This record gives sequence, structure tokens and C-alpha cells, in this order.
Amino acid sequence: MRPAAARRSPLRALRRLSTFRTVVCVVYRHARPAEGAAEADIRPVTPDNVDDARSMEPPERLEEFRSFLARGDRGWYAYLDGRVVHRSWLVPGPAIMRLWSRYGAWPVSAEEAYVHYCETAPEARGRGLYPAVLDHIAREVASLRALYIACESENLASRRGIEKAGFAETAHVTVRVLFGFSLQSVRRV
Repeated sequence: MRPAAARRSPLRALRRLSTFRTVVCVVYRHARPAEGAAEADIRPVTPDNVDDARSMEPPERLEEFRSFLARGDRGWYAYLDGRVVHRSWLVPGPAIMRLWSRYGAWPVSAEEAYVHYCETAPEARGRGLYPAVLDHIAREVASLRALYIACESENLASRRGIEKAGFAETAHVTVRVLFGFSLQSVRRV
């Protein structure tokens, strides 16, 4: 019997080929220190503490985090009452920041980086952890020429957190997916 992933791949391919969608992603660049970010217990992710996120992540995600560390990405966890309740990851350039389900792309050159894979556990939302972690990351990598982050324009909660952390809109990237192929247009702000 074939593995489940192999059995699903034709269905995934069909779904991808039948996708008709337009999404606007907002690309932000860090511009200033955060405005009143919350105090938080923020720690870098290391091979020794990567499993701390099991309080909010399934085991396969922890393996993904190990692979992030192995390729040179940097991660941060925010803790509340000794439990991980937020995670964010930074990818140094040169790299491509993937936008909306990997259909869009934003180039990140050497001496730049981008933040991705951010999530706050539902029970910890509304406490300012997201902007606090983003501000912490921005301070850690202040010597870089640019620090980027992106989210869908409709994700208002993420946008508020990103802006509170001192990021300013740089561009709106419209991603159109037709028959599994993407086209993008960029409008600089």
C-alpha cells in the first residue's frame, strides 16, 4: 500500500491546477523601534530547547524547526508561565521570501533577512507578544541593511502587530493564481 502522502498527491495536483485566486500581500520593512511592546520572556531557539514548543506544536513541526536550525535560520520562542506560546523565525539573505502559499516571491539580498512562520497560541493572543518578539528580533539583527516581514492584506491582527513592532509598509504584492501558475505585480508604497 502506498503512503498516504503519495495517495493524496494527484488530488493536491488537481486542486493546485484548478485554483483561481487573487491575494494581496503586504510586505513590511522594519523602520523604527516598537511602540510600547509588552514585556515577555523571549529566548532564542536552540537544539537544546527546540522541543519546548511541543506545548503548542505537533511533533512534525518540531522536526521542521530542527531543519530550520540546521540550514542556518534563527528562531525565537516567547514563554508564558514556563510554556512556549509564540514562535517566530528569521531567514538571512540572500533568499526568497515566499508569499501566499508559496505562489508569490520577494527577493531578500545579502545583508538583509526576513521573518516568517510566526504564530501565537490562541490562549496568549491579545497580550502584545507578537510585536514584542518582532521588536526583539529587530534589535538582535539591527546591523542588517533591511528586515522584512509579509502577511495577507486581510490579516488585520497580524498587520496591527507588525506595525506596532515598528515595521512600515514597503509594497503591496498582488498574487494571481490561475491553473496552478502564479503572476504577481508589485506596487511600492
